[in-house]
Amino acid sequence: MEKVYIYGDEFGTSTLKNNDVKNITHFVYAAIVVKESQLENAKIVRDEISKKFFKGNILKSNSKILNKKKETRLEVLDYLINNLNFIVYLLVIDKAKLNKEKGGLRFKEVFYKYFQKIFVSQINNNFTDFEIHMDNLINDDYQIELKNYIAQNYQDNFFEKYHISDDKEEPLIQLADILAGSYGRVFNTAFITDNSEAIFNRLKPITGNISFFPYKEDSKIFVVDEEKEIDEELYNIVRNDALDIFENEKDIIIKSVIEYLLWYQKVMPFRYTQTYEITNALKHNTGKEVSVENLRIIIKNLRFKGVIVVSSSSKSGYKLAVNKSDVHIYFGHYLNYILPMLKKVEIANSIFMNKTVGDFIPLEEMNELKNLVDTLGK
Repeated sequence: MEKVYIYGDEFGTSTLKNNDVKNITHFVYAAIVVKESQLENAKIVRDEISKKFFKGNILKSNSKILNKKKETRLEVLDYLINNLNFIVYLLVIDKAKLNKEKGGLRFKEVFYKYFQKIFVSQINNNFTDFEIHMDNLINDDYQIELKNYIAQNYQDNFFEKYHISDDKEEPLIQLADILAGSYGRVFNTAFITDNSEAIFNRLKPITGNISFFPYKEDSKIFVVDEEKEIDEELYNIVRNDALDIFENEKDIIIKSVIEYLLWYQKVMPFRYTQTYEITNALKHNTGKEVSVENLRIIIKNLRFKGVIVVSSSSKSGYKLAVNKSDVHIYFGHYLNYILPMLKKVEIANSIFMNKTVGDFIPLEEMNELKNLVDTLGK
């Protein structure tokens, strides 16, 4: 695997106080990753951006040049993306969700140590031959302390791979500064402008890994509180559609399932009828035994025909929808499967994107799936 060079910078302050004068709610670490074969080109591109947009000066995300005219930032990002093959690593820290009462994160030095360790671990897990150059922080003594701290958490030779530099010694850090500042204008409300969405859309395709802290993945993504009141309009829509399918259905078993669900909707609209109740009713009404597996197939096919048969993650059984919360539960049931599946696809895509530094991106060859994953990111 070809050696890669990684240049990182940050956007934001470490303070956890609600009265942060800059109103920075999300701290951002960003790194640009380029292959060794692209290193010289990266330096040329940085120089060209400096000449073209910054009058030959150092690239700074908070430059008046970028903030005076909103289109300029997008033009800089477009120039960078169009002229250099690279990917971005990103760590977004929601400061409001950090524990403000306990632990040492309220101290600047501890804050930077803790999150640089998390950020660098992403890189260490994906590459074997690399160099990291992070922008310097606080003071010289702390830089040595931070470097030792980071190196102690990894293999013996990590110290040689991890460098703390300023953007004059390592000008490519300036590109990371632009990227961190641009993403800072996506995640921090006080910095959001009417081109924040455009910034995100530019950067997302080349951002191989976006991590959030703290990260918590609930077992169920979409949860709805159930209402106990019938919505007459929705009740009739669902009922009439089921009746239409019942009238046109020839199969006696399927007709019996629809009939039972319709009866239950009328007499006990908020209760989920259990599978054994439905199979017992089918045996009584038709004289035929239907397994639970076959009943599930029937329900699945009815849903494909447009019958809104609701099943809940918190309750067993089935029912026809009678109000808006039932419809939300119906959609949420599938959302709890779809989103994790798309997330797995996104993770797998990022693995190949990261480790090939953008040379192989599977989703670029699968447009329909790519559109779904892009929607998940938004």
